[in-house]
Amino acid sequence: MSTKNKLLTDQATKELISQLKQKIGTGAYLPGEWLRQIDIENTFNVNRFTVRSAFTELSSSGFLQHVPYKGYRVIEYSVQERIAITEARELLESAVALKVMANIDDAGIQQLQDLAEGFHTAMKKEDLEQMMEQNFEFHRSFYSYCNNHYLSNMIDEMRERGVGSANQGWSKRSTIAASSQDHFDMVTALHERNIVRLQSLIHLHLNRWREGYQGL
Repeated sequence: MSTKNKLLTDQATKELISQLKQKIGTGAYLPGEWLRQIDIENTFNVNRFTVRSAFTELSSSGFLQHVPYKGYRVIEYSVQERIAITEARELLESAVALKVMANIDDAGIQQLQDLAEGFHTAMKKEDLEQMMEQNFEFHRSFYSYCNNHYLSNMIDEMRERGVGSANQGWSKRSTIAASSQDHFDMVTALHERNIVRLQSLIHLHLNRWREGYQGL
């Protein structure tokens, strides 16, 4: 394979990985759902080598589960696994919030305010896919201000990898409304430079999904 063709193949794989992550994150592909190679080829207009490479990468990074002789399916976490992931995220995100607060400027705070309003608008329209996209964009932008792409990428992947299993936490409108308010409150905490309040909000926000499960 020529260098040019290899670069094109690598780029096609990266684009497919990004598209599949978005589909998984927004619930277009549900936890436990099997992804057929031929369907992915046709849907995204890519060849089988690109699909196989994307599946392998998504399996190693925890988005898909490979079942020998059967194929690949969207990973489905148990409640206990979700609890463990949430605990890990809270430790990491609370620590990184210190860097976010130190680096964010007024323009960044306004950007987050706009994204919080975008989520709120999607909530009022009951547009779940748009809500998920706005939620991802809010948190991606928030943690980008830690100015460390290794940390922000790690946080993004942990969020987007496990969120499909947490959709039950958005089964109540009151929980969705509370999540929306969390976004606005986080922006206010950043504006006021109140790190204790911000870290408390991160804890509340990360654990909203539990409200969809009795006994948690």
